[in-house]
Amino acid sequence: RKNHLADFEQFGIEFDEYYSTHSPENKVLSETIFNHAVDKGAIQKRTIEQYFSEAEAIFLPDRFIKGTCPKCGAEDQYGDACEVCGTVYAPTDLIDPVCALSGTTPILKESEHYFFKLPSFSAEIKEWILHSGAVQDDVKAKALEWIESGLKDWDISRDAPYFGFLIPGTTDKYFYVWMDAPIGYLASLEHHCQQHDDLTLDTFWNP
Repeated sequence: RKNHLADFEQFGIEFDEYYSTHSPENKVLSETIFNHAVDKGAIQKRTIEQYFSEAEAIFLPDRFIKGTCPKCGAEDQYGDACEVCGTVYAPTDLIDPVCALSGTTPILKESEHYFFKLPSFSAEIKEWILHSGAVQDDVKAKALEWIESGLKDWDISRDAPYFGFLIPGTTDKYFYVWMDAPIGYLASLEHHCQQHDDLTLDTFWNP
């Protein structure tokens, strides 16, 4: 953290709040949002096939797998998205996948994962994108393209060993980083308010 701040300072960059997603505030917020989604029936548990490294004896997170992009054929791409053509895919879609840690070929093994029922919210998301005024036109076009092509249930869990926060009620399932990382902005704002007696979250919701 100190090294990062020192680097930013050399570029003349200052922060009102420089914080981490791995914080007590973010843990509480992530769990609260998850539990609320469970109560609303928006979370589903499902058994899937996931790549497993026999050499490392672990299920492989997306970034621990590399292979050839199934759309454009670019080699040496990670298991979640192609950095050449921008296609987003599942690790099992990769061609000739290998474990990025050992270079060995992984096997498919069953694991129970948690999914957020994203398609159930397509209409609400589309309405917000079109009428909130918060989305840039170029971003809006891409987001609407995803919605029109059909949203899919979002896998929000990863098997241990992983990093971040355990999913409530589990001992070996963690929140996928892109589930709790965006929530980290709210957690950072909450932490900032805690450091200033004249600020509360209401200050920002109702300026």
